[in-house]
Amino acid sequence: MNPNKLQKKMQFSYILVDQSELTNAILEHIKEFDEFLCVSVCTSRKEAINKILELRPNLVFLSLCTSQNEINAISFSIMSELHEFLEELPSFIILNPTKDLAFEAYQRGATGYLLNPIDPNELRKCLLRYQKTHKALHKDTISIKSNGDYNFIKSNDIIYLKADSNTTDFYLTSGKVITAYKTLKYFEKLLPFYFFRIHHGYVINIQHVSRINLGKNSCYLQNNEIVLPFSRTYKSNIDTIILKIS
Repeated sequence: MNPNKLQKKMQFSYILVDQSELTNAILEHIKEFDEFLCVSVCTSRKEAINKILELRPNLVFLSLCTSQNEINAISFSIMSELHEFLEELPSFIILNPTKDLAFEAYQRGATGYLLNPIDPNELRKCLLRYQKTHKALHKDTISIKSNGDYNFIKSNDIIYLKADSNTTDFYLTSGKVITAYKTLKYFEKLLPFYFFRIHHGYVINIQHVSRINLGKNSCYLQNNEIVLPFSRTYKSNIDTIILKIS
């Protein structure tokens, strides 16, 4: 995928909650829409709730298909439990093999209902309808205070962030490095969803990723000019980056 195309179009994050054999097919269909970035794939109810609370996606694709013994069964109860913790829930698109639960899905607040296996035309209509009624929720500009000087930086201009004790260095496309007197963890919460932590000391903008070497645990940015290590702790984030960019 062209990084410039990714930079211009990516607007919304989503999580897929599914434990069926259709998972890969579902992801392939949604990947056709560059405006949407998959930040996690969950296969159990518990994992789904934890990831939604952690990552705060804009959208959740929720499959109602359950395992035969109903262990880790995925159901509407995910939506009900999230009300306990969140004032505003992500939008839910329900995936189900039949139409019989459509009325209940909309009663519970679902944004859309699609038959699974997915019809690409129906998915397109559903996502276009979502985009029409929802604006991108991430901030385009971040404010960095450094030595009494306020820098207002476009998110797209940030290549990566590096932790340095209690400060954070911002590496920009212009070649400039700005030091902010707050921790990396503080800024990680403010950044758009296309920034991923790949190491205890690094958060990267995936729009600038040019190569990933799994054998060397290395992530390359800016046409391979910058090489950063990634750790096993954040391997799931690397997998998500590969899923989107590939």
